[in-house]
Amino acid sequence: MNPHRLQSLLWPARQARQEATLAKPTLLLIGPTPPPFHGVAVAIRTLLQSQIADLFHVWHLELADRRGIQHVNKPDLHDVVLFVRQWLRLVVRLFRTSPNLTYLVLSQSTIGFLRDSFLIWPAYLRGSPFLLHLHGGNFRDWFLGRNWIMKAYVKALLSRATHVIVLGESLRCHFDGLVDAFRIAVVPNGIDWKSNGLPVKLTGRRSKYRIFHLSTLSHLKGALVLLKAVPMVARSRQDVEFVFAGPWSHREDQQWAEKFIDQQGISKFVYFSGQVEGDEKRALFESADVFVFPGVQQEGQPLVVIEAMAAGLPVIFTDRGCLRDTVLDGKTGLEVPIDDPRALADRILWLLDHPGEREAMGTSARRRYEALYTKTRHVESMIDVLAASCRGATV
Repeated sequence: MNPHRLQSLLWPARQARQEATLAKPTLLLIGPTPPPFHGVAVAIRTLLQSQIADLFHVWHLELADRRGIQHVNKPDLHDVVLFVRQWLRLVVRLFRTSPNLTYLVLSQSTIGFLRDSFLIWPAYLRGSPFLLHLHGGNFRDWFLGRNWIMKAYVKALLSRATHVIVLGESLRCHFDGLVDAFRIAVVPNGIDWKSNGLPVKLTGRRSKYRIFHLSTLSHLKGALVLLKAVPMVARSRQDVEFVFAGPWSHREDQQWAEKFIDQQGISKFVYFSGQVEGDEKRALFESADVFVFPGVQQEGQPLVVIEAMAAGLPVIFTDRGCLRDTVLDGKTGLEVPIDDPRALADRILWLLDHPGEREAMGTSARRRYEALYTKTRHVESMIDVLAASCRGATV
């Protein structure tokens, strides 16, 4: 066939593809991805690996500090150098093109917020509307503790956001007086949970009820509160084991835990698995009987709690972040007072002594996950907010 004739036949198809490509808006997505593993990084990875990439031209500005979880939210000179590189990369890219929308996870500290704003302003001044996503539950307390200059600066940034996303209805109040109610969108976290059916066997431990805790191990995440409850539970029952999974975030907390275990003589009841991911993590969830997340610090909506619900586990939790929205006390788990190991031990013992209620709560937790907290539902909700932000519409 004549090459010119072939080109004329192919041109309409090529033109259609180019027009379809040009029709897709450009999304600047600012945030970290794993490693290290933490809630925000996993959430950003979820967005990057979803069908959002089919609907937008996604440009990702990586913010991760690959040195490890112990360096997250602990600014030092390395972070300053890292930020300067990220900012320059952003400005160079913005000089070439302006995104149709910029998305950023909002920090809850003064240094973090200032860093976020320095990333947002160049895109905004280049003509890009922006969307902010709060993944925590401490923003209001942080804001109220700032001076009037910082408060004015926060208000100035928030007033220009198309929308602000929160994880649960109870977190809307963080933006009272700062963001119009119609610009606040509630989008719960979501995960994709696939069972592998491979139970985890811990050496020397058989026929015991397994109490499971997974997080970055620290007092603030509740690991030490749970550890203090171990001897109280062990005095009533010997058929129990406590599995702690995840890396220690502070050497001081790890040393305290090791000393406490030795002093109390409870080493036979406690097992530390270290960092777990993938099949190993899912197997640990599915081999457990109860999941415990007795957080002391403010939280958002920890993914590990949703993972426990997906695995069909009753969850013992504290009133942090939007956990009351997520886990229903008496139906899918039990609430416990903050930093109260005696009450925590009592809740654990009650669940062990009432197997029917324990299984019913686990079944209800799984159903609640399927109805509200799947990855598919999360991504669809995020797409709705992204699309509304591009159009300047409400959600």
